[in-house]
Amino acid sequence: MRVSRPLFVAAICAGLGCAFRPANMTGGAGSGGTGAPGGSGGTAPPVTGLTDLAISPPTASLTISNGGPAQTQQYTVTGTVNGVPNTDLTKQVTYTTVPNGIVTIDGNGLATTTGTKGGIVTVTAVNSAHLATAKLTVNYSFSGPDPGMPTVPSDAATRFTSTTNDTARSPQLIYPNDGVLFPPNISNVEIHFTPGANNTLFEVSLTGTYSTVTTYIKCVAPAGITGCIYLPDPGLWASVASSNAGQAAVHLMVRGTDDTGTSVGASQTFSMQFTQDTVQGALYYWTTSNKTAIMRYDFGGSTATPAPYLTPAAAGASINCVGCHALSPDGSKLVASANGQGDGRLLLWDVTNNKALQPFPLTQRSQFESWNRDGTQFVGVFGDNSSAGNSAKVGPSNLMIFDGTTGKVTQTIDLGGLRADHPDWSKAGDETIAFTSVDATASTTDQRPSTGGIDFIQLTAGAWGQPKVMIPPLLGQNNYYPAISPDGITVAYDQSTCTAGTPTLGTKPDISCDADTDATATIYLAPLAENTTPAVLTNANKPGVADGATTALANSFPKWAPFIEQLDEFTKVVWLTFSSTRQYGLRSPPVPTDMSETKKGTLIWMVGIKLGVGGADPSFTSFCLPFQDVTTSNHIAQWAKNFVIGPPG
Repeated sequence: MRVSRPLFVAAICAGLGCAFRPANMTGGAGSGGTGAPGGSGGTAPPVTGLTDLAISPPTASLTISNGGPAQTQQYTVTGTVNGVPNTDLTKQVTYTTVPNGIVTIDGNGLATTTGTKGGIVTVTAVNSAHLATAKLTVNYSFSGPDPGMPTVPSDAATRFTSTTNDTARSPQLIYPNDGVLFPPNISNVEIHFTPGANNTLFEVSLTGTYSTVTTYIKCVAPAGITGCIYLPDPGLWASVASSNAGQAAVHLMVRGTDDTGTSVGASQTFSMQFTQDTVQGALYYWTTSNKTAIMRYDFGGSTATPAPYLTPAAAGASINCVGCHALSPDGSKLVASANGQGDGRLLLWDVTNNKALQPFPLTQRSQFESWNRDGTQFVGVFGDNSSAGNSAKVGPSNLMIFDGTTGKVTQTIDLGGLRADHPDWSKAGDETIAFTSVDATASTTDQRPSTGGIDFIQLTAGAWGQPKVMIPPLLGQNNYYPAISPDGITVAYDQSTCTAGTPTLGTKPDISCDADTDATATIYLAPLAENTTPAVLTNANKPGVADGATTALANSFPKWAPFIEQLDEFTKVVWLTFSSTRQYGLRSPPVPTDMSETKKGTLIWMVGIKLGVGGADPSFTSFCLPFQDVTTSNHIAQWAKNFVIGPPG
């Protein structure tokens, strides 16, 4: 499947006439790749009379270390030719290595390590229809001061020879969260810890199956932070991630001492894991940086910095805020609701050409939208009263289907008196739309619905059927923001609890359960079916060390990345992003200066979800996306398969 994606993407964009840079398709360790066949880039001529092939040694291991020379392993290939066994064919076969980037192999069968990456390499020798394989294990080790910390003494390791744990000196790990899953192409991941008593020098170890990295550092405490935040050297982090992609857990521990090594204290041990595949796609999110903007980040790109993509100034006149938005799956089009609740004028944007696809605004207003699989249509809702601010709803209660090019409403789906909000159109090939079923009598806006349940409708024989109840509404709670998984099987959604027991309606709804950054917002996962049984994503929702006993973390607006990836050889994984007010390790959540309510600011978090694990919690713990501006609120992360490059705008 991963090989075919670039062809699929190219076909889409060729049809649309768009320019794009596809997400990184190379994959992580174990994802595939070849060495130079026969060492020359060609294919070895067939050996006449060949009946079998063998490669030796069948298993081998190499160890590479920082500053050390490349290591080599010589392979010998033999075969039976015209009945003669053990004929030397070492120079008459085509060699390949999987994955790329760990070793190269020449036409003489000499494998050579290429850098600072460990892992298991499959070496294959081929001639005609015959092949033989060998397993080469490469271990990587590093020990020394972090290259980014020149003030650390070169002999720092000599201060950590004690094996006795002085608990008074023990640092405490704060972040990353224990049990977290990372894609191997995430960079700039910080390690947060409190230093322990009287410590001035620290040893940070990251120990995995195929790598051992031990760095020595000083405490770095950014302004306003009590504790230490360590950003590992990018090369070291990449070595850890790539060496252990698709493998067992990497164990993190910090030890502390003083400059003379008087005694040593050790932290607790946290585990982290890396997927076999790299994460792909483009992420668009709304930020309050410099007033407001839609930012975007290319997971397959070479830069670690997101860029402002759509600002009010770029969008055009009469737009003060570009907020809630949705991307067509191929990334070529965007629709956004302008100027917040009570307004709902729509901007339909051509990402390919970096301009409005239709004059702003479209005829019909809408507040939340979602595209269909091929990007030809999107569904929207509008229940706000644009003339009376936020006091009442007068708009259509039904779902509206918009043409994805003209922006015109082509169909209104009668929901039989239900009021819809937060629609999400499945991208799995089936025609299913999940939505929040809102209390139709409540005087609330689309941004702040009350007493929600989760319903869905399906297209059968060209007609949309009647709504089916997935999660029924219940007084005292709110269910909202449904998001259908990439395989179309499950739905992630939010549930929050009303502190007053029931929502208080009228001019001042109970903001504790109004679906707008509710403190108790918790992500649930449920099969896409009638009257389904939901399960809370315990690991994804749970607090980090710095959150303490606080479990009300406003885990809100879940959205799926568009691809199904490999966690390891046997397990598939999908990625989910959401906004949260939780502590980013030692960093407090941003101050929401843009909000009229007294709620906290949010950052965007990401979590891996295993597929097909039965009744067990399929989620890992979450991590904060490291590339975002952590001084401002960021929300509403939306995904597209491709990072489309249009003309400068």
